[in-house]
Amino acid sequence: MNAPLQAPIGGSTRLFVIIGHPIAQVKSPQTFNPRLAAAGLDAVLVPMDIAPERFDETVRGLKGVANLDGIIITVPYKARILPLIDELRPMARTVGAANAMRREADGRWIGDIFDGTGLMRGLRVENEEPRGRRVMLLGAGGAGSAVAVAFAEAGAAAVTIHDVDGAKAEMLAVRVKRAFPDCDVRAGAPDLDAHDILVNATPTGMAEGDPLPVAIERLRSDMLVVDIIMKPEVTRFLAAARERGCKALPGKTMLEGQAAEVMKFFRVEGGA
Repeated sequence: MNAPLQAPIGGSTRLFVIIGHPIAQVKSPQTFNPRLAAAGLDAVLVPMDIAPERFDETVRGLKGVANLDGIIITVPYKARILPLIDELRPMARTVGAANAMRREADGRWIGDIFDGTGLMRGLRVENEEPRGRRVMLLGAGGAGSAVAVAFAEAGAAAVTIHDVDGAKAEMLAVRVKRAFPDCDVRAGAPDLDAHDILVNATPTGMAEGDPLPVAIERLRSDMLVVDIIMKPEVTRFLAAARERGCKALPGKTMLEGQAAEVMKFFRVEGGA
């Protein structure tokens, strides 16, 4: 008989939570709890659905729970959480969002974001080094912002950002360029000829019947295509890219890398 993936929960169990609204779609418990068990910890991650009108008071209450060691933040709260965090790490400050926070020994809460760094880790696991690459990024929201910053930090030669809200793409490009002046960061229309990595960081593709996030007729077979959507695992976008001979990576690539980075942030040794 296989050993259980999680120790029985008792009075000494340490808690981690993932908060969002809605929450039913998250896969973090399935990803993180086996890692906590593998690290030999008496700890569990549970999901919490927090209504927007109760968000601030609920998070303040959670911060006062003595056996709560960490909080993972998902949509739509990655930016809204910032005023409730005592100290932000540089990546979170640059992105303007956080998706994880941990309790320090003195009771303060430290926050950071791992969407982008998780994707960089996942790409390297797939033997895809970001340094020197030219990236076409679709989406300038919370996840897209983190991905743009992480590519620039990882040494990408260029990052072009496209969003249906052109002003949002422009503002993100300016912010990333200011932080990483050696990277050619700009807002612009999708130009597949000038890039060798194409990343979809928009929600387009989550719902059945969604159009493709970009016209892919000009995709080259030597391009790397990434879709950070978690469900469905293989989107129409990824399937179409694979039909054109591209290496196409699903959202799990980012999720697995992110889980390892968050475990390290939570100081869970052996869980990465």
